[in-house]
Amino acid sequence: MWVIVHVCVGLAIGAAVGAPYWLLVLIVLASHVLLDLVPHWDYTVADRQMLWGALDFGASLLTLVLCLVFLKTPWSVLALGPISGAPDFEVLVNTLHGRRRDYWFPSHWRRFPHGRCGPLLGISVQAAIMVASAAVFLAAR
Repeated sequence: MWVIVHVCVGLAIGAAVGAPYWLLVLIVLASHVLLDLVPHWDYTVADRQMLWGALDFGASLLTLVLCLVFLKTPWSVLALGPISGAPDFEVLVNTLHGRRRDYWFPSHWRRFPHGRCGPLLGISVQAAIMVASAAVFLAAR
């Protein structure tokens, strides 16, 4: 799953779920694992990985800046986006360096049943998750 999807889901959870912060951190990390089960397309198996990775990182950063500047999102909610996406930074860094190794996060392990599909369906699924997350985030504000 792209980092931007995890960021959007983390923001939605932060805005919509009333729980102690430590529990919210655990929930957004658990959401990362669950999202990795959903059939999706990863740019780590594509050509132009550096371009895709840069777009993913840029979209994630832009989303956070827009939420902070225009929507005045509290820092506590804003931080849950990057926390949710943080496990993918190990994938991004290794992809950009052209390395494939064992990862520390459970849903990135080789034996984890990662949901994979082609680009058209995989990107569509991720876009739908981002739209739903944005709707939850905006409704919960």
